[in-house]
Amino acid sequence: MKRFSCLHAFVVVSLLLAGLSGCKIQKHGEGANKKVDIETPVGSLHVNTQVDPKETGLEVYPGATRTEDEEKKHAANVSLDLAVAGFKMVALKYRSDDPPDKLLDFYRKQLKAYGDVSECHGSITFSGLKMRCDETGLRNETSLAAGTEDRHRIVSVKPEGKGSTFALVYVQTRGERGTQ
Repeated sequence: MKRFSCLHAFVVVSLLLAGLSGCKIQKHGEGANKKVDIETPVGSLHVNTQVDPKETGLEVYPGATRTEDEEKKHAANVSLDLAVAGFKMVALKYRSDDPPDKLLDFYRKQLKAYGDVSECHGSITFSGLKMRCDETGLRNETSLAAGTEDRHRIVSVKPEGKGSTFALVYVQTRGERGTQ
């Protein structure tokens, strides 16, 4: 989940939004249970680490457990709503004792409900609104993706020891306010 470059863009945008007059910033919770809401006259940014897996539109692999530690929750629900555009990303990370092939088979079946399933031996990145496969670097990661131009579901699976770690991600973009 560390390659979510869109999240970095949101941090920059949130700082810009926070600098505008009429800005309202609310922080709730501490540590890994943080929630931040920034409201401005031109838009809003919401970040929440309390995430329901159902928000990804995918089931959690049977027997999988969330990867959490005291400092990192490994989950986020981020939404940006501006007058001209919007973005929402929900991401969670899990661990399973099963090998990657079993997880990939499980998620290929689920993702078919959202369209043709693309497989990438590397990571999925975004260029504008288009998804693309980046097969440089992490070759031990397999990513599956399906969806429409503005709604994507992504599952990234990596071997870890005798089992696997995997991330469930939902990404939604929109062109006009209020369509998220």
